[in-house]
Amino acid sequence: MKKIAVLALALMLVLTAGASATTYLGFGTGGTSGTYYAVGAEIAALWTNNLDDVDVTVQSTGGSKANIVSIVDGECEIAFSQNDTALYAYEGTDYFDNTVFDNFYALASLYPEAIQIVTPADSGITCVADLKGKNVCVGDVGSGTYMNAIQVLESAGLTEADINPTYLSFGEAATAMIDGQIDASFTTAGIPNPAIQEIMTKMDIRLVELSDEEWAALSEKYPFYFLTPVSADIYGLEEDASIPAISATLIVSKDMDEELAYNLTKVLFEKTSEMNHAKKAEIQISTATNGVMIPFHPGAAKYLAEQGVEVTAGE
Repeated sequence: MKKIAVLALALMLVLTAGASATTYLGFGTGGTSGTYYAVGAEIAALWTNNLDDVDVTVQSTGGSKANIVSIVDGECEIAFSQNDTALYAYEGTDYFDNTVFDNFYALASLYPEAIQIVTPADSGITCVADLKGKNVCVGDVGSGTYMNAIQVLESAGLTEADINPTYLSFGEAATAMIDGQIDASFTTAGIPNPAIQEIMTKMDIRLVELSDEEWAALSEKYPFYFLTPVSADIYGLEEDASIPAISATLIVSKDMDEELAYNLTKVLFEKTSEMNHAKKAEIQISTATNGVMIPFHPGAAKYLAEQGVEVTAGE
């Protein structure tokens, strides 16, 4: 009996040693009512369902900056970040107050978050320079929208002092425009945006496009911007528009295993049909590098290279 027991124990140890341990990954997203959280939950399920011994748990967070800090502090392994915020972290600028946070790499750019400058169709505002002297909502103080608004104004040689600024949420700005209290409003968000859709139920609107000179100035100083098209039928516009955007980007810890990062990237792009969220249509290999100014994880870079997309990989 002792011999049988010993053999059984030995077999159990062999089986245990041969079994793969589950890899648990925390995924920093955003607030529970936001797009990051909703899309993140579906991507997490995609990875968990398609990768053996990988379990991804979504975490509700304060968004891009908080996610970067969480990865650097080891509180999560994957997160969403706007591409501009990721660059600020690497450089220690803007939100990061001269402190560099760079213990992370890019995995992929997912979809555009457009800088949508909304104005009534009959306002006469057709480019950024026309905002001078106007009542303009630039988003909440300290928000991503506010930062984008200041940079876009700068492209036309304007500062905050050249407009009559208000600092409102998207919903508050929609109400203010409907009530005639503001002439234009900045909204950095995915397309379509519900607050802008609310405005268009009350009036015809225009999305203000940058002049060629304004776009050249913006993209030269801030190369993380790229142009994204907006179909006229989305907001009932007179014609299609092309406006600046930043990207919702997936980032991962520098310490992530290369094979794991490779497999996460592969599943992300090859299994998107299993998602339900409308944003899945925008997750494309062709836009996987849009606006990303930081190095890609070597595992992600390997997969992208196999698809004909060359990127700068971290060491």
